[in-house]
Amino acid sequence: MVLNDRKKQILKSVVDAYIASGEPVGSKYLTSHGNISLSPATIRNEMSELEEMGYLDKPHTSAGRVPSSNAYRLYVDELMENYRLTMEELNVINELAHFKATELDKIITQAGKVMSELTGCVTLSFSKEQAENTVSRFDTVYVDEESFLLVMITGTKKVRSEQIKTDYFLTEQALATIKQILNENLTGLSIDRVTMPLIMKMEKEAGYLAPIINPIIRVVFNCTKAENDGTIKIDGLSNLLSYPEFSDVEKLKSIMDVFDKRKGYIKKLLTSPENITDDNGDRSGLVPLEAGSGMKVYIGSEDEASALSDTSLVFCTLPTDAGESVIGILGPKRMDYRKVVSTLRQFSESLGRAMEKDTKKYSTEDIDE
Repeated sequence: MVLNDRKKQILKSVVDAYIASGEPVGSKYLTSHGNISLSPATIRNEMSELEEMGYLDKPHTSAGRVPSSNAYRLYVDELMENYRLTMEELNVINELAHFKATELDKIITQAGKVMSELTGCVTLSFSKEQAENTVSRFDTVYVDEESFLLVMITGTKKVRSEQIKTDYFLTEQALATIKQILNENLTGLSIDRVTMPLIMKMEKEAGYLAPIINPIIRVVFNCTKAENDGTIKIDGLSNLLSYPEFSDVEKLKSIMDVFDKRKGYIKKLLTSPENITDDNGDRSGLVPLEAGSGMKVYIGSEDEASALSDTSLVFCTLPTDAGESVIGILGPKRMDYRKVVSTLRQFSESLGRAMEKDTKKYSTEDIDE
């Protein structure tokens, strides 16, 4: 059944009031605080119908009502108003975006701390670097007569190193030759384009050290192709203590266990929550909603036994080209969605503008060179 405007107005007022107070909302409160020009009796009748429709729940110990998961979904999707960030909040968020492209991991780490302070919730972030594709420069460092350190500067200006051991007698002069061979043949070349004729050419140039060319190629391959599983960061976990919803010690402990022991679950929650199943293999009650451009909201289900069933997650994929980066805000289902969505959207947009500016800067520098 489609809600009429009057029911939507009452439902919005109930959700707003419950988010603000955490207390069940009654008709008397809406009459005096909800800006609704209806009689208490009419409001009570409408709230009863909203309860029958699955949008409100009535706690046994109270005459008031609280929003259901369906109510929060409708609220986020249609009813909530935009939250206007203060100048102080805007400045803090925009300041996060002042970084270099090579420092993305630092900015995400800092953003997690700032977001948890601004929203009073838990910040979850996931970042996974793109696999390196090329090496822009090789260096060799002499260790002893049977080993050396191979240093690689990747195409994205990251430094990788690996110690290589050999049965052959090494000298600093021999390593200088190996370094020259690598830089002349492999720099800027995708490992997929390293052919057998090229390897044979390098072996010929290496002379008696030809047998160590293949081990070097394997190291370069592992460096340029290995993708990490991504990094999960959690900030502001103690913020949950301020919500009465999590005053139950066992409930809070189960949530902390998820964050502490089930990082794979958190990764799925951020990257593919529609595929999450619980310990029994059942599908999670987290259902996706769009909340503005690039933003998604997942609201826990009351029927779900998961430790996170009483929580909601608002998250977005960040506009970067250096891999996969996601940041989300997790809190109680009555979190301040307006502020959380506005905060994340502002950060994502500021980051996008900074990335574009940084890219143009590097492009200009390359042209000048």
